[in-house]
Amino acid sequence: MKIYDVSAPLCERMPVYPGDPEFHREELPAGDAVISKLSFGTHTGTHIDAPSHYIDGASGIDDVPLAQLICRVEVTEYPDFSGDVPAVFFKHAEAFSLPLAESLCRAGITVVGCDTDSVGDTDVHLTLLKNNTVIIENLCLESVPCGVYQMIALPLKIADADAAPARVVLLDTLIE
Repeated sequence: MKIYDVSAPLCERMPVYPGDPEFHREELPAGDAVISKLSFGTHTGTHIDAPSHYIDGASGIDDVPLAQLICRVEVTEYPDFSGDVPAVFFKHAEAFSLPLAESLCRAGITVVGCDTDSVGDTDVHLTLLKNNTVIIENLCLESVPCGVYQMIALPLKIADADAAPARVVLLDTLIE
């Protein structure tokens, strides 16, 4: 079984969305051990958007169903997708158009991901999130051949947060 880690590593001087906090890690002595103090925004690196990112009063990242984040995913070139599996990750993505977002929702896609820092504008986010489509941004897909994989995408469980960094892996062997 081949495992593709499609998560961006969190590190100093990594690119962040304009206006977002930069990533910072500081090592602190703790007796005979070392611990790290972290500072970063919830949309840093590979991350999953919660409905509350754009919808007032909507659920936070800790309420995104984990079953939705462990499923088959199609990795494909932007903007093509088959709709044969519940999730799609776009390689070489551009900002999604509203018609593409609507088409994904009509096709029953429950998770969309891209290798860019955003799937698109406010209307695109709202369309996807209001249709309970999970958004994963900043994926590292360059070494993943197009095809169908088993996806495991687990965000940090931050109570009521608008998003959280996630470790996202793809397995070339499907789990039944």
